[in-house]
Amino acid sequence: MISKNLVLSKSDSWKMFNAIAGRYDFLNRLLSLGQDVRWRRALKQFLPDTDKQTILDLATGTADVLIVLTKDNPKIHWGYGVDPAVNMLEIGRKKIQHQHLDDRLTLQQGDAQALPFSEGTFDCVTISFGIRNIPDLRLALLEMYRVTKKGGRVLILEFSKPQNPILKLGHWLYLQTIVPLVGFLFSGNFKAYTYLNQTIQTFPYGDRFCKILKQMGFVNIEPHPLMGGAATIYVAYK
Repeated sequence: MISKNLVLSKSDSWKMFNAIAGRYDFLNRLLSLGQDVRWRRALKQFLPDTDKQTILDLATGTADVLIVLTKDNPKIHWGYGVDPAVNMLEIGRKKIQHQHLDDRLTLQQGDAQALPFSEGTFDCVTISFGIRNIPDLRLALLEMYRVTKKGGRVLILEFSKPQNPILKLGHWLYLQTIVPLVGFLFSGNFKAYTYLNQTIQTFPYGDRFCKILKQMGFVNIEPHPLMGGAATIYVAYK
């Protein structure tokens, strides 16, 4: 059982991401054994096949998803990234400039539960490893639905749990022991990586999440498990 004094609230999670921003990318690669890069690239195959797309990435963090989706992809005309953690965004802006994408990508501080965009603005809305951190999951999904164009799509990449019992046990042990320990050793923040385990274990993945998406108005919902179900890409249409 996780001690209550070690658990962050979702409403305060942005403060944690601000605190670990400088080590965030490195620890993502280390703790996922590089799989987070491959998983983000897998999103690209689910983008709409239309020209002059405008996309929105929520919980954009250090802009990895926006960069992966936009680089070498002339079909994306403009991309916006929104995140409440300003320190993460600052790192993201530097990465965007380094990739010479600052003429196509814009990052801004904001809340996924109250997006500053008009209805039907985006061809595609994405969020990777962030939906589980939002205090009001359904409100965020309704906002994503609102700002997506009719016929547009939402792509959600999130951790899930393997179905194979052996893989599931190994996955649980890894999250429960290795992730907090390694996260603490390299970031000095044990609470942040205990929080990671907490949110993965409590997220309504798989069929439960698909049902929630349907309740929020989305149609043609498809889950695409990755690496035996350790993560899942959910594709949903408006």
